[in-house]
Amino acid sequence: MAARVRRRRIGTGFALLTAVVTLVVSACSDGHTDVRSVSAWGWSSYGGNSYNSNFASPQIPDDLELRWSRPTGGPITAPLSISGNGNIGITATTDNGCNLFIFDPRQGRKNYCKRLQDGAATNTLLVDQYDQPYVGEKGLFIAFNAGGAIRWRVPTIGVPRSARFADRGVVLVATTQGQVLLLNSQTGDQVAPELRLRDDANLDDPGFGYGDCVTDGPQCPVPAPPAVDAGRSRAYLNVWPGGARESKLVALDYGKQNGERTIREAWSAPVSGGMIGPPTLSADGNRVYAVSKSGTLHAVDTVTGKDVWTYELGEHGFATLSVSPGGFIIPTGSVGAPLTLLRDTGNAAEQVWQRKDLAVVSLSTLTAQGTAWTVVRDPGRDSLSLTEVAVDDGKTLKTIPMPGSTGFATGVAVSATGQVATATHIGEVYLFDSAANRY
Repeated sequence: MAARVRRRRIGTGFALLTAVVTLVVSACSDGHTDVRSVSAWGWSSYGGNSYNSNFASPQIPDDLELRWSRPTGGPITAPLSISGNGNIGITATTDNGCNLFIFDPRQGRKNYCKRLQDGAATNTLLVDQYDQPYVGEKGLFIAFNAGGAIRWRVPTIGVPRSARFADRGVVLVATTQGQVLLLNSQTGDQVAPELRLRDDANLDDPGFGYGDCVTDGPQCPVPAPPAVDAGRSRAYLNVWPGGARESKLVALDYGKQNGERTIREAWSAPVSGGMIGPPTLSADGNRVYAVSKSGTLHAVDTVTGKDVWTYELGEHGFATLSVSPGGFIIPTGSVGAPLTLLRDTGNAAEQVWQRKDLAVVSLSTLTAQGTAWTVVRDPGRDSLSLTEVAVDDGKTLKTIPMPGSTGFATGVAVSATGQVATATHIGEVYLFDSAANRY
């Protein structure tokens, strides 16, 4: 109890100090405030951050317990996001009513919900520091304010994938038909000329080729969210070029040249059998990981676009990764696959351990506490549980049941204050919090 009180006092003191510093800076400034948007401090986008790394820095409490669960009324296919204020954003496929939801973290009540067009359900919301979501639907990219009102809308060629902040106040959008945009987060205006990765886009049908995105087929030039290294002004995409026999890993530079920002290809790299799923960056940005359709994990040098090493996974699974700053990697296998931890040793990858007794049904999340969180199927049952394992030896540390769950989950998100959230494909959202924070 004393420790909890002390933590609360520290938190209060920090808040007061922050307020004082803000006032001092304002008093010493020229009266202008930088209001350009950046990623929220939390699980602000697909993969938790612009690197797609599914890595969590906040401290997750030891006394984590299920706080609430809420249905969305339809299947969930995209991972959820969590704003800096802890609000949970989720999209779902519903026959009617809302298909975008913002849930309050305390009781799971809806702050608001919206009905969007087709394509929204495959997007994870991007959230800025003002709790403002950005999301794509068929033929449009939309920015909302924190209360759910539309701030601006930008027409797109195709369905925008889960977006990224490319710079302060700049949002990068890549669509299923290969259009790449850099937009002012305040106005929606383009800050650079668009780039079209294919010359066969269907301008009359924004949904053209959308069905191929599920299988990474040739009619979907960009089937997955990009990874973005804002410090180097570079984005990495899974791209199927026009007329090509398979998809590639492509690096795009979007920094300024002669004072003007442009979007241009830096390099493209073949991926054995074609690429599937999103790229994932290492913490230092020096390599980007890609999964092939044949089940090979590629580590690619971000400067040269050349393979550093390859590792045979045996299958591509969901072709997504969790990557820690220490070089640990958890690939997401197919539903029910073992939990496997790899390590990037620099010139190769090696298996650290594998838990064949765990039937994993979710993307996993590595943490700064030396643990990993995932969702597993309960032995001999159809129900699921949120599970924590130790990175050093793979031992189970915690198992928390998810009542009413079945099937598989879309991922594990961690808020700025250490709350954990996940969602099942059947349409249920779960929030786990410290037992000390019962409202």
